[in-house]
Amino acid sequence: MGLRDTVKEWLKEGKEIKVKSPLCSKRLVVKNLKQILELLEQDSTYVAKQRIGFLIDEIENTDNLDGGKL
Repeated sequence: MGLRDTVKEWLKEGKEIKVKSPLCSKRLVVKNLKQILELLEQDSTYVAKQRIGFLIDEIENTDNLDGGKL
């Protein structure tokens, strides 16, 4: 049984799985990157640079995040 099967079984049993950092989910990273792309298309390079730095910092420091507080 693989990890995916194990997780599916846990979910069937009603086990709650808490995500440590939803910021690192694919959906949220893509959302942030699309916003940064929009800033670059509007020639807001300084703000885009800040957003990229913030995103990198959040991804690198995922151990410090609590999904329930975001």
